[in-house]
Amino acid sequence: MKAPRALTIDLEGKQVKVYRNLKYKDQGLFSVQFGGLVVAVLETVQLSNVVFKVTETGRQRVIASRQKNVHAYAIGTFTATPQPTATEPISYNPYRAGHFFRIEDQAPIHSATAVVLSEGKAYASAQASLLF
Repeated sequence: MKAPRALTIDLEGKQVKVYRNLKYKDQGLFSVQFGGLVVAVLETVQLSNVVFKVTETGRQRVIASRQKNVHAYAIGTFTATPQPTATEPISYNPYRAGHFFRIEDQAPIHSATAVVLSEGKAYASAQASLLF
């Protein structure tokens, strides 16, 4: 089992792109991109002011080939500050829809004020936006 790649630069307050790392899927790790480069692979990532992005061409490749590829991201401001409002479980499944959704009611979710990604799962603030 590979160990997470620790964060070696200060990202506090910087906009990052985060996705579930497919190489570490059994460990539930997340890759953090900054400036187009993966700068860390972490067990827990906390973000504020988040937008969820799914590239439709990548999604269609997954559907056609039945092979996973990275095409869905949470884009937001990296923070070390705990995000206590991020308690609502959310998910993404390319075979079900082209957007992230709330697990409880399957409602689409496109943005959130706070997100916590931990142990392979994602949680958004309850006041998350359902529409653009």
